[in-house]
Amino acid sequence: MITSEGIQEIAQSILDLVNHAEIQMKTGTKQLQLYRTSIDVDTIKVFIMLDDAVVGDIQNIKLIGKSGKVLLENPQEIIKNAAKGLLVVFSIKVMEVAE
Repeated sequence: MITSEGIQEIAQSILDLVNHAEIQMKTGTKQLQLYRTSIDVDTIKVFIMLDDAVVGDIQNIKLIGKSGKVLLENPQEIIKNAAKGLLVVFSIKVMEVAE
């Protein structure tokens, strides 16, 4: 059984792997810094803010690890204009699975 301290350690280790976000658009790729991160008991959240500098047709949003590899991605079509920001959240739950 994983202890609550163990879950916290695992969650922090996973969060420490994340380096930045990449936004794939029809016009190219943009790299963004993480807006905010949090760990709440067993849930990791990584927030990416798409501000007025990100405008166009978004095709995919990725979290890139320190190794340069894609850790998570959120492929979807979003048409983003400069009038509004958009907050994207990646959420991961750490849990033990009994076998």
